[in-house]
Amino acid sequence: MLLGWKFPNRVRTPDLTHNNRGTPKTGIPMRKIIGVTFIICFLIFLSVQMRSQVPTSTPAQQEQFFSGLEAQQKGDLTAAEKIFGTILDQGGKVPMVYNALGNIYQLRGAHDKALAAFSESERLDPKEPTHHFLAGVSYSALGKWQQAVREFKQAVQIQPENLLFREQLAKSYLRMNNFPGGIEQYIKLLELKPESPEYHYQLGHAYQYFSLSCYEKLKGLKPDSARLYQELGDQYLVQGDMDKAIENYEKARSADPSLPEIHFLLGQFYLKRGEREKALQSVNQALALTPGSPTALALKKTISGQ
Repeated sequence: MLLGWKFPNRVRTPDLTHNNRGTPKTGIPMRKIIGVTFIICFLIFLSVQMRSQVPTSTPAQQEQFFSGLEAQQKGDLTAAEKIFGTILDQGGKVPMVYNALGNIYQLRGAHDKALAAFSESERLDPKEPTHHFLAGVSYSALGKWQQAVREFKQAVQIQPENLLFREQLAKSYLRMNNFPGGIEQYIKLLELKPESPEYHYQLGHAYQYFSLSCYEKLKGLKPDSARLYQELGDQYLVQGDMDKAIENYEKARSADPSLPEIHFLLGQFYLKRGEREKALQSVNQALALTPGSPTALALKKTISGQ
């Protein structure tokens, strides 16, 4: 519903900031964080593999780390936390350990502790994107969208080709009703993976939400706008309700008689209903505004039966 306007059932203005219980939605809902933990673990694993040597970590500590990662993947968070804590106590203070420990805090819903761990990871290695991504997850879960966007943007800047980072940045933009930002990211995702049906679908939705938000703003600027009545008429037309469509197009014509397409469309609609006199009046009004219009002249010819 657009600020009190009753649109047909097909159209729904999405509530991108709250769920049905009045609480903020998250870029990654907590129930899905467990679902992405294997992806997160994989990212952490890659960060280890990319380093042939970790300056402040011994081979034994690296073996411990992988043991903790295995426990985390199996869902034994207590054992994993103990292993990672032991590594830190032994001086193995490297980003991947803080990231893994922070992920455990996330899975337990302790996002303040998780963010503290990711902050320490960033301090140790500002160029590593994983802690920015993970921090974005926590800020999303807390409904802090500006901070989430900041973190996901930093992750994307470090790894521009990473699809997961861009997906979450796009979703966070949309949660903030920053539709141009979300659209930009989905366009980039399609450049990176043009065969993805999901990205095409999400881009279409982002454009739809952006369109509806523009109508909301228009409603606030000019409640009796002809364009708003025209949009409402369009939606009823899609639903097959010709009577209500014509009713709203007539309101659009009254609000702004200078729009030739409104007169032309009414001419078509009245012709379909068999009301040739009204159809001819409408098309003549369109021609008065756009003399010589081929489409209007063709419609007039049809109406006149010539």
